[in-house]
Amino acid sequence: MKKFLIAGTVVTLVLAGVVSLFASASPDGLESVLLTGCDTADGEITGGACVLQAAGDHEIGGAFADYGMSFLDNEVLGASLAGVLGVLLTLAVATGLFWLLARGKKTPANDARA
Repeated sequence: MKKFLIAGTVVTLVLAGVVSLFASASPDGLESVLLTGCDTADGEITGGACVLQAAGDHEIGGAFADYGMSFLDNEVLGASLAGVLGVLLTLAVATGLFWLLARGKKTPANDARA
């Protein structure tokens, strides 16, 4: 079982590093709706009136904003690293939650042995 989990983690990390390079720079459905009524050029609003004009920068910001790493100048490396770190962060949180849930479900037989 341990080999299976390690292999799955490695495959997931490799996929995250490679597949994240193909993330679309085009606006998703929500962003497209928010851009309705505006003129855009190179991803920037150049005129018109739309809801997205009132939006500011990311409120929280952070290293993972816009599918990249804010501290890296290389977009390819930034996107790949963001995918890998996102998987590692998700894995760490999920593992911690599962561990906490498993600790709370001790049976009386397990408690007697401890």
